Amino acid sequence: MTSKSMKHYFLLAIGSLIAAGAHATPAVTPTEQAEDCKDLQCLICPRLSAPEEYAEGNMKALKQIVPGKDRWLFRSEVDLTNDFGIPAAAQPEFARLMQAFAKHGTQVAVTVQPTRGLMHRAQLLPGQAHGFDYQKASGNLRRFLQQMRDAGAIVPDIMPLVENPPKDFFFRRDHHWTPVGAQSTARVTAEAIRQSPVFAQLPRKNYVTEQTLTLYKDGTLNLGLSAICGNHFGYQFVPGYQTVPESNDAAQLFEEQPDPEVVLVGTSNSAAREDETKQFNFDGFLKQYLSTDLINYALPGAGQDGSLLEYLLSSNYSPDKAPKLIIWELPANYPLDGELTYRQLIPAVNGGCKASDSVLEAQQERPSMGLTDRLELLSNTGEGRRDLKGRNAVLDIRISDPNIKNFYIITYYDNGTRDKVWFRREAIVTGGQYYLELSRAPEFRDANLLSVLLEPTQTVEQPFKVETKLCL
Repeated sequence: MTSKSMKHYFLLAIGSLIAAGAHATPAVTPTEQAEDCKDLQCLICPRLSAPEEYAEGNMKALKQIVPGKDRWLFRSEVDLTNDFGIPAAAQPEFARLMQAFAKHGTQVAVTVQPTRGLMHRAQLLPGQAHGFDYQKASGNLRRFLQQMRDAGAIVPDIMPLVENPPKDFFFRRDHHWTPVGAQSTARVTAEAIRQSPVFAQLPRKNYVTEQTLTLYKDGTLNLGLSAICGNHFGYQFVPGYQTVPESNDAAQLFEEQPDPEVVLVGTSNSAAREDETKQFNFDGFLKQYLSTDLINYALPGAGQDGSLLEYLLSSNYSPDKAPKLIIWELPANYPLDGELTYRQLIPAVNGGCKASDSVLEAQQERPSMGLTDRLELLSNTGEGRRDLKGRNAVLDIRISDPNIKNFYIITYYDNGTRDKVWFRREAIVTGGQYYLELSRAPEFRDANLLSVLLEPTQTVEQPFKVETKLCL
């Protein structure tokens, strides 16, 4: 295999691990490499710090790989950042989202995952901090937690974990936490929830956790090192766990069990896996420490809010029968910004047009669409024109082809302004249903809606239908 084809292979593997949080399966037991090399630093090549190595594709997510002590690898832009928190413009929007949940009787607990740099700062080599400042970073993280508490969320105090980190909270050469990280985070999360009134509303069911297997991890950063330098540090092995109901009484299998009142959303760190060697058991530890069942909607590769959106758009969610508690596992790097996040999530919490009155409706059918095509979804002109000035309206868009996930929604107003929003739904998140609040920005508040258009940013070769409603 040529060096170019080897690099292509490793880049594909990196992309697979980043998107799915997967573990590579070791073909053989890893052996020590270059034992005559102190701390294996001879496996680090000068190209590791070359900006062009991180310019394209999946390598962008690894920028830049930084070697540490004891075979640790870090990312300079993600793991060693000092910046955390919700931007000022998004703080009222996050509070509005918490209020929307509260209106339907749901309490949200946001459990924040610290960065690898914060948790394993002792593994950084002298001169390799890349601007990381523990005091600044921990102070900003503390303020981030308080921002969410001020908005009405339950936010576990993870700072004691940051100040005295467990050994190997994260994998040494991968961006995921280990079962140790999952367990310690679940414990402090459960402690915070138990102190909240919502805990008394949760049905009880006891669980026990057992060590059942050994997890093995190559790691995204290790694969990045392989792609650039042709070397790697080998696999890391850690204990794996499984959580099961405490009672083994077969008679209980036939008893009616209460529906879970807890939903877990989050990233690949929380996602359930069919392959038990890819399960960090965060959901299991939560079940044990809370003594209650839960539904796990966490997804790998879904970003900061993709799994929450997946749940809210699923048949398991109804605003009339909302869960008592949503636990949202959130890496600290996600700033909860982005106007579209809230313009989608809040109407989804409220049930879209099922929970309000429709004032405009239309259906279209197209055989295909190119990148330069536009489709008018709604028109508010002519004799039947409705006065929508200053109204908090929501678009409910249903597309028959769930693979159509990348498109603009453009709204035109009678004062000459337009609002253009780009939907780019992650591949793992289900398509078909889209909600969008009309913009609440001042330039649109005193203008009347004229038209709503769809403009694809992917070629659509198959026939599809679109049903659009506008509700107040």
